[in-house]
Amino acid sequence: MKFFKIILFLFIALFSFNLYAQSHTYDSFFYGSEADDDMKVMDAGDSFANKGIQYGLDLNPSIIYQEADDYRLFTCLVNARVWAKSYLWSDSFLYVRVKDSFLGVISAADSYSSVESDNLIDLDLAYIDTRSSAGAVTFAMGRKYFSMGTGLVLDDRGDGAEFSVNGSLYSLRLLGMYTGLLLKDNNPYGFSDRDTADGAKRVFAGGTASFHYLNHEFYLLGLVEVDLSEQDKAQRTKYNAQYYGAGATGVFKENFSYYAEFIYQMGSGYDAANEKTSISAFAVNSGLDWFIPVALNPVIMLQYAFGSGDEKRSNYATSNLQGVDADDSGFIYFGSFNGGYAFRPRLGNMHVISAGASCVPFANSSSARLKKMSLMAKYIYYMKDVTSAGVTGVNESGGGLDEAFLGQGIDAALRWEIYYDLSFYINYGVFFPGSAYSSDTGETQFAMAGVNLSF
Repeated sequence: MKFFKIILFLFIALFSFNLYAQSHTYDSFFYGSEADDDMKVMDAGDSFANKGIQYGLDLNPSIIYQEADDYRLFTCLVNARVWAKSYLWSDSFLYVRVKDSFLGVISAADSYSSVESDNLIDLDLAYIDTRSSAGAVTFAMGRKYFSMGTGLVLDDRGDGAEFSVNGSLYSLRLLGMYTGLLLKDNNPYGFSDRDTADGAKRVFAGGTASFHYLNHEFYLLGLVEVDLSEQDKAQRTKYNAQYYGAGATGVFKENFSYYAEFIYQMGSGYDAANEKTSISAFAVNSGLDWFIPVALNPVIMLQYAFGSGDEKRSNYATSNLQGVDADDSGFIYFGSFNGGYAFRPRLGNMHVISAGASCVPFANSSSARLKKMSLMAKYIYYMKDVTSAGVTGVNESGGGLDEAFLGQGIDAALRWEIYYDLSFYINYGVFFPGSAYSSDTGETQFAMAGVNLSF
């Protein structure tokens, strides 16, 4: 079952970023997302608008196909989420969601093929949310989603608490969470074999201070991550990081929206010689979107993202520096970044530049349901920061040749909310490797299709 656990972690961890992330990605331009949004509750009419008990079921069956040079992978993933929301007192509620994930994998590598399947049941969310009548003060505690800024440094589940104060010109948000109580097979915070064995025991604490002016928000953020995992003296894997950042988001000239975030990372880790290293890395995540007020409601999307690299690091999904050095300039994060369906890179040692467009093909249709269909296409260019080092994509570390050009990607997607409780989506992506890969490396293709049902 080792193969299955690797695949399970791959799709649960990586796709959960795509399905749940609140960060700025091009999926935000589609009506409806691939799965339920963070902390989703469905009001069932006036009788349950503010009081009583609400409950429901979200069903998300999907099929995934990926093909590269040496393998083909076909996956069936069915997520069923049963949720309930109970009114407690004025402006307060308890929300609980249990998730059942069935994963079936059919793989083929050269002449070898295998079939694996398993089922995972997890307490997905369970938290209390309370706030003042005007929403000026909010407090939430329990298992919930925690996110900061664009979602790059942190954007996933944990057990903890969040407190915020909101004013007309400012807002302050503080959070703290622990990840070690999540199921080991459903814990996206693991960066080492020790994390996998122990369940990635990490503590996160931080906050965001924002200033609001007209249609703009300017913010500062800080996040501290402490690794509490047990250590193997033969190879220490503790990775303690601190992130400090600044960002802005907003709308100008009515039709243009933007976001920009800069992150500086400090901390400590260990290298291949079991010696402590000092971390000094940084990242940028930014985008500009132009909403054109003409027929078909087109949107033009531009994005630039960057994560610094290190010449002695070729893997940005593990904590340890592969070489021997006292300094580590490779950017490693605990949030989400959508860099293309087929390549799905970790944003370390990489520049990602993309341009795309979305539209509503039946915006002028008399059918209300056809108006809820959206199409998207995007071109993505990948380039290395440190040419002598490699990068990390969805499959493994690669791009190790001393060349800057990593490759190109093309994404396409369809979203269609057929009814308020039934939606359909298709994602397709292809990655064409560049000169940083060997000449015999072929393209990678990815396709995903599914439906969302709410009861």
